[in-house]
Parts: sequence; structure tokens; C-alpha cells
Amino acid sequence: MIREAFGAGLMDVGENYVEDFLDKYQQYHPEGLNYHFIGRLPTKKVRKVVGKARLIHSVGSIKLAKKIDFVASEENICQDILIQVNQGGESSKSGADSESLENLVSEIIQLSNICVCGLMSIPPFHESARPYFSQLRNLRDIIQENLSIDLPYLSMGMSGDFVDAILEGSTHIRVGTSIFGQR
Repeated sequence: MIREAFGAGLMDVGENYVEDFLDKYQQYHPEGLNYHFIGRLPTKKVRKVVGKARLIHSVGSIKLAKKIDFVASEENICQDILIQVNQGGESSKSGADSESLENLVSEIIQLSNICVCGLMSIPPFHESARPYFSQLRNLRDIIQENLSIDLPYLSMGMSGDFVDAILEGSTHIRVGTSIFGQR
């Protein structure tokens, strides 16, 4: 399906699981197709993703960031990442809470082989998503100003709420279910 989607003009695809990411990447990765890793990335599997993913969307701890930085330095690359924010404080989700986010970003931007490109969040499913999207944009704006950095990407919005996400400034949406159907 990725081959057909790429042929129709899709240039970016995301995968939640390392094994699925690797399978699809190894089967088909022509020039111009960007693979994004959007799921939880265990530190023991970082080596499998760094250098292959155009963007890792789910970095929510300094421990994970340091592992990515270490592997990227071995490969002599700078890995683009997004910082995952757990806005709803859900135990089922990874990511920094809103209060500690700026400190985490401040630590991660000191790493030499990581480029922090923005923020990612998935709001709680049982609530209206738009206020969370607005809050993430505001957090990004505050961090940019306070740390004098550029964070151009906001990864927020999925098949059911992507319109609100775009209205709040999303640059990356997850619409795989709308395009490819349920898993």
C-alpha cells in the first residue's frame, strides 16, 4: 500500500512499532519517501531506527534522548526528533508533562547529535482535542521564546480530529486509518 500511496504523491509515512517500521523500510524506501517513527521507542531498539527515520516523534525522556544521541554519534549523523508531551497525564502514554517540558527541551538541545524540531502530543481520547492542540502550540511558542530556539514542527491530530489540529498549527498529522483503514 505504501508503494501505491507514494505513487499518488504521499511523501511521509509513519509507523508505531519498530518491527513494522523495519519491515516496511527494508521492503520499500525510494528517494523522496520519508519514514517517521511515531510510536514508543524502547532504548534497546534505538539502533534499529536511528538513521532510517526522517523524524522520531516520541522522545519523552532524557534517557531516550541520550541513547539516540549516542547511536547517532556513532553513525556520524544528527537525528531529527520531536519531544513527546503527555498533556493529559495518562499513565498509558509516555512523554514529558507540561510543567517539566521546558527543562527537558533545555537538556536535550545540549546533545550534539540530536536536532529538536518540535513537539508531539496525543490528547486524551475521551475529551475534546482542540484545547490540547492550542495548549501544545502555546507551550511551543513559550519554549521557543525562553530558550531562543526554533521549533517548527507540531505533530498533533489523527484521523478523527486532524481538522482541529491543522487549525491550531499542526505540521504533521496521523491519518493512516483514514487512508489505509484500520490495522
